[in-house]
Amino acid sequence: MRSQPDCATNDYILTGHPLPTHSYRRSFRLWCCLHMETTNIWTHYVGCLTLIATSVGLHTYARSMSLHLSTDDKFAFGIELTAAAVCFVLSTTNHTLRSHSYKVHHFWGRLDIFGICLLALGGGTSATYYTFFCNLVVQKVYWALISTAAVGAGVVLFDTGGGRSKMRMLRGGVFALLAFTAILPIFHGIGKLGWEQACLILSLGVCLFVGRLPGQLSPGTFDVWGHSHQLHYICAVVGIACHVAALVASYKYWQVYSKC
Repeated sequence: MRSQPDCATNDYILTGHPLPTHSYRRSFRLWCCLHMETTNIWTHYVGCLTLIATSVGLHTYARSMSLHLSTDDKFAFGIELTAAAVCFVLSTTNHTLRSHSYKVHHFWGRLDIFGICLLALGGGTSATYYTFFCNLVVQKVYWALISTAAVGAGVVLFDTGGGRSKMRMLRGGVFALLAFTAILPIFHGIGKLGWEQACLILSLGVCLFVGRLPGQLSPGTFDVWGHSHQLHYICAVVGIACHVAALVASYKYWQVYSKC
């Protein structure tokens, strides 16, 4: 481990950076070592496995209980769970290969950006479906808005995935706008079906990421445990868990109150 390398993205993390490996195998072996990327890697890896298990569990439960799932219901659950799993896989790989080299890290950083945009698209689309279950016009307007925002964010941020901290405010600002666009329909229907918990947790994660807290308050103290990127990822995992729980609650709600 060493002090800040060329691909450092947080000026307040002074140590704990893994040495360049220039080897995919050695980079993945670092999963067994403790460094500043350890929590980033494992939170998303475990999160991805949990999402896969959740998908299988929900599918098995729905079949065993003979629940009626329309094509739209399957789409809402499918796009959220798939988008989140893909995002977590790309993010896990990006943080694993950060130790490989700047070129490889930058490439996977671009894919990480794509995964985040895909996550916002999947989450916003699924939430909009149930929030405006009986208002198809508003539903489609929000779908168009979220899709446009996700594509736009991907285009703007595509080349910033491996950038240093000077790109952090740009990434954070665009992510914040993208997140706001994705949760706007939820605020439109605020108080319905538990969506607000997911919104608050995801928003907290973005604020910690942009503000580089708590590392900015004590540089070097949170190099391995508790820096802003780790807390941002933990908030992302918890927020998505709340989002999936809200999808289940929404499905049950509309099964009872199916008349628009």
